[in-house]
This record gives sequence, C-alpha cells and structure tokens, in this order.
Amino acid sequence: GAPKQLSTDLSRLLIISLDGRFRHQYFHTHALPALNQFRNEGVFATEGMQATFSTMTYPNHISIVTGSRDEGQWSDPEVEPIWITATKQAKKSAVLFWPACYNEFNGIRPLIYSWSYTDAIPFREKIDNAVSYFRELPIQLVLLYHEEVDKQGHASGPDSMEVHETGMSNVKQIIRPFFEKYIDPSMVEENIIVGGQFSVIPREGQTQQVIDGLRRIPNVTVYKRNELPQRFHYSKPDHRLGEVFVIPNEGVIFLNVSVEKY
Repeated sequence: GAPKQLSTDLSRLLIISLDGRFRHQYFHTHALPALNQFRNEGVFATEGMQATFSTMTYPNHISIVTGSRDEGQWSDPEVEPIWITATKQAKKSAVLFWPACYNEFNGIRPLIYSWSYTDAIPFREKIDNAVSYFRELPIQLVLLYHEEVDKQGHASGPDSMEVHETGMSNVKQIIRPFFEKYIDPSMVEENIIVGGQFSVIPREGQTQQVIDGLRRIPNVTVYKRNELPQRFHYSKPDHRLGEVFVIPNEGVIFLNVSVEKY
C-alpha cells in the first residue's frame, strides 16, 4: 500500500553517526547525493566537533548524547543521554546500535533500543527502519550508529578501494609497544592500550622505574596521572584510571601487538 504520511503535529530529530573515519573530505571525493543534500540544505561544519580524550568511539559517542567529558560519564549521577531526557519529558525515542543505548539510567530506557551492534543488517535497511519509526509510531527522536566506514578506514586506509566501495586513520607512523625493550614486565601490574593512549598500573614501589623506562620509547610523552594536561579532562574517577599514561606524539599511534592488520 501507499507509505504512511508523517504526522505534522510532532517535532522530530534523526541523528545518524557514521563512525570516526568518515572524513569531511568524502563529500568531495565520493558520490554522496543524499548526504550532500542534507549538507546543502542545512549546516556543514568541518571543525564543528572536537573529539574528547581519549579519542575512542564509545566515550565520544557518550559525549555526543550527554555533553559530558570522559571523566564525568561514569561518576556523575546527573549525566544522562538525550534519549533519557526526552523520555522524562514524555517524548518517545528509538536508539539503534548507539553505544549505551541498552543501559538503564535511573531505571529508564528508550522505547526502542538495540541490545548489541550487528553488521548483519545492511546500512540501507537500518535507515529504512529508523524512518519507519517516525511513520508508524509516535517517535520523536531516533539515533542510529553505523560502523562500516570506521572498520574499512582502519583496515585498508581512508582512501583505499575498500573505503570507496564498502564504506569510508590518517596516520603517518605505526609503532608496536614491545614494552620488554624498555621496562621489566614484572614491574607492571596491568597495562591497557586504548587507541590513542596507553595506561600503566605499576606494582607498588616501581612507579618511577616504570616511568624512566617508558620515557625511552621514541615519539611518545609519558605522564603521571596527576600530570595530565587539564585540557584532557581525564583525571577521575581514580579507580578506573592507570597511574602512568603513555601518549604518542602527533602522527603516531599505538598498535596492539596481537593485531596483524588494523
């Protein structure tokens, strides 16, 4: 039958995230008629968003929907996503594949949400589903996250054929942190590589030795937690952070040693 018409008595907002490696240059290098129509009829800002520290998908997508920095996302009870705020105002939301969309905030969830991310559903079908909620339900807010662009940019480069054909890290150098070259692994309780940075929890009494060793790694800056620049907004909660942070200089990234292709 004929498609249902949208009711005109409700305001609606659709937010689509094409993960990180969708660069603004793609508007000029790829055929994107639908997105270009949005751009031409709306607002286009090449510097409209700045990533929070750390520059990872999950915390940045939480920042987009809460307006909070990393350090407040899991410690401030007042922080809530826009769909929770909308629900409190009796506005119905559908949140598809967005990080944390299935989490309860003070016992509240959106009307429709995804339990986990999946690549099994094509992007076009995801878009059709999102729009159908506006047509078939009194939904006023829909958020949709899609990661294919990010995966292809990681695996094959932002200007590769895989990016052109399947989806859309512009890095100059990749280093593999073989820490055994610089520190004795027995001095470290735990270490975590998180994209653009690497944090270390030294064993008791070993902090300075670990720092001295890590500072021998080329092209990185080493901080104690209390030395992190204030602009990072990354100082709490203490129990969720390492004691020592190793941050690669511009043009350099860390690569997990178990990954053969990234």
